[in-house]
This record gives sequence, C-alpha cells and structure tokens, in this order.
Amino acid sequence: MDRTFVVGDVHGCIDELRTLLGLLAPRPAEHLVFCGDLVDKGPDSAGVVRLVRGLRDHGQRLTLVEGNHEAKHARFRRHERTRAETGASNPVRGAEALGAITSQLDAADIAFLETAVRFERLPEHDAIVVHGGVPPSINYLPEAADLPTLPRRERERYDQLYLVRHVNADGRMVALGQEGPDDPFWTDVYDGRFGHVYFGHQPYLEAEPRRTRYATGLDLGCCFGNKLCAAVLTPEGEPEFVTVNAHRRYARAFWE
Repeated sequence: MDRTFVVGDVHGCIDELRTLLGLLAPRPAEHLVFCGDLVDKGPDSAGVVRLVRGLRDHGQRLTLVEGNHEAKHARFRRHERTRAETGASNPVRGAEALGAITSQLDAADIAFLETAVRFERLPEHDAIVVHGGVPPSINYLPEAADLPTLPRRERERYDQLYLVRHVNADGRMVALGQEGPDDPFWTDVYDGRFGHVYFGHQPYLEAEPRRTRYATGLDLGCCFGNKLCAAVLTPEGEPEFVTVNAHRRYARAFWE
C-alpha cells in the first residue's frame, strides 16, 4: 500500500533529516511532501536543499510546499537580480545571511526551490498540506498551478497560507506579535472546509505533533533542540508519526 509522508520544518537540520528519511524509507512512487522551511536557522541549509532535490532527481515523487523562509529567499533573489541595475542595497531582512546560503546553491538547487507550491492537496486522504495554515477568510483555493497567473493582489492574499498563526474576528491573519487575547490561533476556528490540514510554521516543543479535529502541526522545533517529525498517511487508518531527536540546539526561538 502506497504511503504519503508529510515532513515538518527541517530548517537546515541535515543530520536529523537523513536519520528521518532512513526511518521512513519511502519508495519512489510514494509521495514525500515537505511542508516548507527547509532553510535557515540550522547548520546546513544548502545541504538540505541538495539532499531533498537529489531525492526528486533520482525519481522520488516529491513536493515542496512553500514556507515563509522559502518565500523570503525568493524575495532576496529577486532583489539581487535587480540590484546591479538600481544600485540599491538588498532590502530583505537578514540579507547577509541569505546571501551566504545562496552562494552555496547552484542553479539546479535554486530551480528546485522555485518549484515550491503554496499548498498541496492530498485527496486520497481528504487532506491538504500548507506551511502556516488556513485562515477563515480564505474560502476558495484555486489550482496550485494557477496561482502565479492571478492578479497580484489576489495572489498575495494567499501569502496567508505560509504566514498565518492568529486570526481576528473577521477571519483574517494577525501579524506575529500583534495578536491580542481575543485573536484565536487559526486551528481553533478552522472548520475543515479543505479537509484535514497538515502544517508547520508554529513550533511546538513537545513529544508529539499538536492535533486538533481538523489540523495537525508537524513543526516540533528541531532547530530549537527538540524533534524533527513526519506524518505517515495511508488511505485507511489513522496517521502515524515518526520523530527524530535533534542532535543539539541550533538557534534561539523567536519568542525568546
């Protein structure tokens, strides 16, 4: 029976990813989905990109869902392409660190990163994979391949899928750090309209994924010294979860 694997935020933790992949042992026809944030914070972002790209290049069925860190790198690369013409410095926050990682990537690595999709539907599991979440204000999802063709304002509306944590009374995303006591986390109000959501982005420093009725959070904060996690889905039965302990703490958490 073919399985689907959904892997939480890797954040450059290459040794832990190698161990996790060894435990999962996906067959080439089985679907391996990364829910975003392959890069930044951990010790070897470029190595993680090459490892994941290599799996795909050797025939593994594989999807990279865009995380906010892939989106940040994409913005950095766009500004770098125009910087020679404008003479302006790259305005993306952390440009020096982003440049250091980019310098270790070749053209094939960057082309792979640019295949990232905003979401991945898993109809056989009545599920969807996003990086951040699904705010109530989004009641329609186009085909992922059609997103780039939408008008810019409409396209940017779906940035919430890789950014959202808390939402307001109108169901729209509240920026990180701006949430108030009456702004719930999106999973508390998500009604299952697109199926069960597997997501990353929000690190849970816990032993197991954070599960609600319609959503499962797979980011267990490996880069913060906790665990790397994957969900193993089959057409029948409950998902199983495989975790690998972080070798050490690589980064400070954003709330510290």
